Amino acid sequence: MAEPPSPQDPPYSKAHRAAEVVGIAMLVGLTVVGIVQVARYTDDAVELVWVGLGILLGYVLADFASGIVHWLGDRYGTAETPVLGPNFIRPFRAHHVDPKGMTRHDFIETNGNNSMVTVPLMAACFVIFPLDSTLGLFGFCTAVSLSAWVFATNQFHKWSHQDHVPAIVLYLQRLGIILAPSHHNVHHAFPYETYYCITSGWLNAPLHRLKFWSRAEAFVAAVFGVEAFRDVPRDRRG
Repeated sequence: MAEPPSPQDPPYSKAHRAAEVVGIAMLVGLTVVGIVQVARYTDDAVELVWVGLGILLGYVLADFASGIVHWLGDRYGTAETPVLGPNFIRPFRAHHVDPKGMTRHDFIETNGNNSMVTVPLMAACFVIFPLDSTLGLFGFCTAVSLSAWVFATNQFHKWSHQDHVPAIVLYLQRLGIILAPSHHNVHHAFPYETYYCITSGWLNAPLHRLKFWSRAEAFVAAVFGVEAFRDVPRDRRG
């Protein structure tokens, strides 16, 4: 079994931080342009309904996407995996040792990785979806919403670990609109093998009932011959 990660924060280079700043700036710019474009092409109540449905669907898809990425980071690869290991996989593993670690990160370090992942998706929206059709408008809104909420996911995750949050954040957590601490605590109970979704957490319960994650791991093992990483109890960590 692989050695568990150190509780220390993962290495954080100046180059990676610079890339995060650029990613956040690009994502915010693309989001603003996307909102302006949607406003230009939304002419009636029917289209407005489709815009709303696209935003909602994007939010649900972001929750699912957060679960997939979280599951992969927790279960596959190591901190030494080329490219992804130091900046993506290691933070997931270290987070189980020091859940409060992310609360020590500033806005850029918290959200930078997600921005870099979603900028290409956001940029592709402008090429793929024609806004002069209702279907295209719906698809565009879904994709832009997905990108924006994926960007916000780690901020929601961070808030779920903070002892004190703004009143509006606490209100949204209590309503179940964004990830609530009590909900996310299910994932942080050893062996950390369920409730991976961290945007809203809406999909956690149904995916758990379906045994989605254990079945996905069985599929990966059967098809690719890759076994999932298994954590160890804290009292056995050297």
